[in-house]
Amino acid sequence: MKDRVADVEAVRTTQNHCGDQLRLRVRVPATSANLGPGFDCMGLALALFNEMEVETGHPFSVEIDGEAANQLPVSRDNAIVRAMDFLFAKVGAGRVPREWRLRAYNQIPIASGLGSSASAIVGGLLLANELVACFEPDLVLDDAGLLALASELEGHPDNVAPALFGGGCLCAGAGQGPAYLPLPIPEQLVFAVGVPNFPLPTEKARKALPNQVQMADAVYNVTQASRLMLALSSGQLDLLRVGFGDRLHEPYRRRLIPGFDDVRRAALRQGAKALTLSGAGPSLLAWCDDEQTALRVADEITLAWREYNVECVSMVLRPWLDKPQVERLAPRR
Repeated sequence: MKDRVADVEAVRTTQNHCGDQLRLRVRVPATSANLGPGFDCMGLALALFNEMEVETGHPFSVEIDGEAANQLPVSRDNAIVRAMDFLFAKVGAGRVPREWRLRAYNQIPIASGLGSSASAIVGGLLLANELVACFEPDLVLDDAGLLALASELEGHPDNVAPALFGGGCLCAGAGQGPAYLPLPIPEQLVFAVGVPNFPLPTEKARKALPNQVQMADAVYNVTQASRLMLALSSGQLDLLRVGFGDRLHEPYRRRLIPGFDDVRRAALRQGAKALTLSGAGPSLLAWCDDEQTALRVADEITLAWREYNVECVSMVLRPWLDKPQVERLAPRR
């Protein structure tokens, strides 16, 4: 009985400590799903971020700065807000405030294959879970619960898992073993990322895929996924040279991307080990083993796309290995 009283008092103390005004901030990385042959089951986090901040004690509002600031909704239909409300409904939170000010600072381009929607979902769930931890701590979700909700919202786990945990993730469907396993990431791995100036919605890219594949293509992908795992675990990125690729999704999606083959050849000429679609595209990921090579490749990707009158933003990004953490900040005055 004494333990129960102590637990109740701890909850009251936590709630009182939160007060009427609570300001939370989280930074969630971009992600690249599939990694070539790891269709719908592999992904990794990249050092490009969306930052989200929620502050209680204010009327509901949404403010967005940065990428797509004028295109994203500022109502409860905003993806971050929908993720927060989804978690509150799932856990049955009744005492968590629903009126708060949300600010988002976006670096991740939308509809680009770099996990902008996964970032919004994960950020919203993490902020909501921290509010639950403050006001109704007995309802807090653990990592597995957060991943399950994120996967339900996104439709598959290969983007949300690395956004939630950082690093590389191998994701499995229900009944296929652990929901995710960390992938090894070599220290020297760095990417040249080309983001063209046209969107490619995931729904359109998925509709381009066939319902069935040839046995030879399935075997090819098993071989290439195994090759990727060996290269990552050993750090021998040269194993990705010559013939590395995918036959389950890239041959169909590359048709939606002007200049894909020439951009790929240009990246390989400048020293990239391989080039893969980032998620469903249209962004392309050139795999490199040093930053100078990645810088050359990034420039070459930009030049190659210009031949097709496609402007792009090219950048050099490292894998991001850290798990996002929600910070509690002093309220704004």
